[in-house]
Amino acid sequence: MPEPTQKFAVDLHASSHELGAPSMARSLRHGWVRQISRPQPSRAQILYHHFFRRFFDNDTLSIDGETETTVIRALCGAAVPGLMVAFWLLPHYPNRNLWATAADRYFFVLFSFVVMGAVTTFEWEMLFPDRADFLILLPLGLKSGELFLAKAKALLAFLGMFLVAVNIFPLILYSALSTRPGGNVAHTVLSHFVATTLSGIFAAFAMLALQGLTVCLLPPAWFRTVSTLLQSLSVTALLLLFLLFPLCGNHMQTLLEGRSSFATWVPPLWFLGLYAHLSGSAPAAAQKLATCGLIATAIAATIAILTYPLAWSRQRKRAIEGSPSSGAQPRNLLAVILRKTLLKQPQHRAIFHFIGQTIARNPRYQVYLALYAGVGLALALCTIVTFHLSPSHILTPALWQPGLHALLPLLLFWMVSGLGAAFSFPVDMRARWVFPINLKLTPNQRESESEPGPNPYAFPGRAAKSAKLFTFLCSLTLTAAILAILLALHGSYLNLLIQAIYGCGLSLFFADLFFLGRTQIPFTRPRLPGRTNLAIVFTLYAVLFPTLTLFTVNWELKTETRPILILRTILAIAALHLILKTIDKLATEGIIGGFPEDETDEGPQTLNLFQ
Repeated sequence: MPEPTQKFAVDLHASSHELGAPSMARSLRHGWVRQISRPQPSRAQILYHHFFRRFFDNDTLSIDGETETTVIRALCGAAVPGLMVAFWLLPHYPNRNLWATAADRYFFVLFSFVVMGAVTTFEWEMLFPDRADFLILLPLGLKSGELFLAKAKALLAFLGMFLVAVNIFPLILYSALSTRPGGNVAHTVLSHFVATTLSGIFAAFAMLALQGLTVCLLPPAWFRTVSTLLQSLSVTALLLLFLLFPLCGNHMQTLLEGRSSFATWVPPLWFLGLYAHLSGSAPAAAQKLATCGLIATAIAATIAILTYPLAWSRQRKRAIEGSPSSGAQPRNLLAVILRKTLLKQPQHRAIFHFIGQTIARNPRYQVYLALYAGVGLALALCTIVTFHLSPSHILTPALWQPGLHALLPLLLFWMVSGLGAAFSFPVDMRARWVFPINLKLTPNQRESESEPGPNPYAFPGRAAKSAKLFTFLCSLTLTAAILAILLALHGSYLNLLIQAIYGCGLSLFFADLFFLGRTQIPFTRPRLPGRTNLAIVFTLYAVLFPTLTLFTVNWELKTETRPILILRTILAIAALHLILKTIDKLATEGIIGGFPEDETDEGPQTLNLFQ
């Protein structure tokens, strides 16, 4: 039983006994008096607090039930950016021009939209009780209606808390800051409050409606695949809107005056039009955008409210009856080829297939991959999409050809990062005994490992590198997909050859880098709170990633004009692979250290029977 649900069951059991406690006279006869400092919580309150904790107290967000710390961090992360931007705008007012002011307003509307949409998308799996909740709580004598009301109340409280956190500081500070001399502060506060609040409400209800429709309309066999795809696309759209803020901010006049059809497809601009309309400085096209925002919010809220009970009922049925079995799995040609070539040893095959089947069956890892894929897609689209302003002042989107060279490094980096993050979360720590892991090999064991024949001490050892092989093959698959897209865009064969070489090189480099010195089987290492090396994380994401992306793009452009650089590129990739492979071997053997995987648990207790 999961720890949060187990704690809830204990609290509910204790509460049921307390609510049915004996009378005071009987208590006095037993020689004690119960002093009540506060009213005991009802079953509805216990259920509400349980479901509210579940939004934070899960394997994705917190460790060992650190719910309060997780809540504070999440709220601070949502509230601080708006406060910092409002303070940064202090020197620019009150002499800010009209369209720059519109860009400032657009940021706060957009930020509310993105945060509420991201929070709802991130909690995609927690919008409904999971299988454990239904199977554990319903046998306790609880009615399904009680669970539904408590979950709905907790969900509204969760979303409302973030909506307040993301908008409270800009509402106070920016409203006072942006009010013109002699203007009405209360009117400015009202305009800001309505626009930003409705923007966040629409984003949250749109994601709820999308999830509800997915649960209600899709068959169980399709649900997991489509749900993960929709989650990835939602993250992509939200992050893309945020990354395109500078570009939209520079064309506020064109967008609000209706000289671009692009504005009608951007939901945050609807609420910016509502902001301008309420403040009394709206062009004619802004009123149309405001109408779109109001109608869209009503539609999203209606669909979410109507589909939530139906989706709840269907989720309950799936939890109780279980998902239908797909029957025997067809023989995979790729698996046969890998068995004959790269996965000849049974240990390698065991870990390789364990990784693939775990990701395919566990929604938690699909969520991680969807989030990282969404970030990569958003950054990639942001690099290849630009806008052109025609002589008639019409803004139209266009494809930026140099940005196509950044597709491979961007998508490959974030895919490998997502796999690395997913591998670091355990499936079930109680099942680790099944892996006879002992990484600290003695000299005799090392000699035994080099001898022919089966050796129990060699597991996992080199077989743990199957995780790197799995990642490398996924990277090659993604590279092939990107090359197919570039071929469809009528790219030249020379450019496709260069892209293929760089794609294979980057796939090999990222696999070597992210699994440098690692000798642990994925999904079997416990999460250690407070052990994240911020220096390494900052170096990886803020220094290495942008530097490598820019270097790759520039070198590809040079290679297209000088094909002789292809040979140099291949030699450099081979040399870098050998260097990283040597460092990895030294780290695995314990000659050099400093890698996160160096700290390992002791081997399993075998009672000296494992000889």
